[in-house]
Amino acid sequence: MRGYLSIRKDTPLAETVLGSAGSRGLAISLSVGVIAGCLAASVKLHLGLPGHKALIWMTPVIVARLLGRCRIGTTAGAFTAAFVSLGSGGNLAGGLLGLPLVGAAGAVVDACILKLENHRASAPATIIVVALAAMMANLICCVKRLLGPIGIAPHDFLGSASLMLRPLSYAFFGFVAGLVAAITSHLARRRRTRDSQR
Repeated sequence: MRGYLSIRKDTPLAETVLGSAGSRGLAISLSVGVIAGCLAASVKLHLGLPGHKALIWMTPVIVARLLGRCRIGTTAGAFTAAFVSLGSGGNLAGGLLGLPLVGAAGAVVDACILKLENHRASAPATIIVVALAAMMANLICCVKRLLGPIGIAPHDFLGSASLMLRPLSYAFFGFVAGLVAAITSHLARRRRTRDSQR
């Protein structure tokens, strides 16, 4: 209104997109994404089950988001991990066509974590919701199989083939990756708080 001082403080675009952590939080997520991409390209777990690479790349990327507090941290980390993995000869994203799905998977986790932070959710609620969000994210990554020449074919495991085994496996490993990431982040924050009180 004319004649009155405005008390509204305009928020810079960077803070709106990145959150209070700003570029520091983004740098953490990007750095962890590089490491996660290298690990995804070189580490072989030989579990024989689809979607298990979420344990290698998704877990550290979510930890970086939870501790670095960058609002787009999981998305940035996931994209970085996918690009680095492809550049290193890995197949994290399922090729260039799968990159948007990896970004969408990160965006789902970012949206859930932001909602949890805005509502100041309890530790148990945060752990469960992050695990479920990571499960959904890994299921999104499963969709990239539809882009391949054979689509989602039955997966053979221990002599039995089932069309549902592949998505169930992706869901399981996504849930475990999110669960481990959320618990690790919670314990790291508790330790940091305890150390600062000494």
